[in-house]
Amino acid sequence: MTPARSSASKVPSAPRAPRAPSISSGEVFDVGRINPPSLSDIADADTLDQVFDALANEIRRGILAALHDHGGSMSSHDIARRFNVRWQGISRHLRVLTDAGLLHCDVRKNERAYTLNKDQLRGVAGRWVMRVATKGTPDKEGRPVFAFDE
Repeated sequence: MTPARSSASKVPSAPRAPRAPSISSGEVFDVGRINPPSLSDIADADTLDQVFDALANEIRRGILAALHDHGGSMSSHDIARRFNVRWQGISRHLRVLTDAGLLHCDVRKNERAYTLNKDQLRGVAGRWVMRVATKGTPDKEGRPVFAFDE
């Protein structure tokens, strides 16, 4: 037989927080911030998806870091030597990064040289992070305004 628990030994549960309102234009979050406006000021949805899909892979992030640390252009072979991945895999990663606009590809006689496109990285990923990580400055009506030109 299991011993019966007394009602005095029960710990009352903490009150539950109110549910967040569903997202639709004009609703206000509990903290008073209006729902985020369209992110079209940052980039179109396809560009955002393409950039963040490219950044979602550890090897692609490593390629970007290698190019940043190198400080200039690198041949595809120099990039590939830094990773324990088959050449076909590195080639695909380079194509995904180039298609997302995160790398510039310079086709040379017998090879391709890649450079980091910091403008695209800052312009899309950097602005998106700044958009969601900051409160913004209130305008005359109290709505947050985000200065993306900084």
